[in-house]
Amino acid sequence: MRVKEWYGWHFPEMAKIITDNLVYAKIVKTMGIQTNHSKTDFSEILPEELEGTLKASATILMGTEISDSDLLHIQSLASQVISLMQYRTELFEYLQNRMTAIAPNLTAILGELVGARLIAHSGSLISLAKAPASTIQILGAEKALFRALKTNSLVGRGV
Repeated sequence: MRVKEWYGWHFPEMAKIITDNLVYAKIVKTMGIQTNHSKTDFSEILPEELEGTLKASATILMGTEISDSDLLHIQSLASQVISLMQYRTELFEYLQNRMTAIAPNLTAILGELVGARLIAHSGSLISLAKAPASTIQILGAEKALFRALKTNSLVGRGV
């Protein structure tokens, strides 16, 4: 994630402590520069033990200083990452609801995401339902099949 790359120059230890990208972006947005760690309240974002670890490592200044304009751009990027992650979560919840309503059996067998991709790849739910099993198998392995045909190599377990 680019926020980690850019902010890592200023506070490199934070990437080792915070592994979740969404939490990392929220911390960058709220904390700003590393010296603001004592004034910032992370209780809504982090558990207490991680908050203590983060604040303890923030007291040791190992990174480089960043300008206010750089910080502004990094925080703007962090805001965009946060909003995109929230939109992605909302979209996945919508997909779960729609797949459960439209194709509950397919969702139970394959899951929401794979089922939706299979319906989209086949064209419609009706054409997927009418297709024989061999066609559905080819739909899933189409990329590997065409790559093997292009390079004159073996397909699947024949490798």
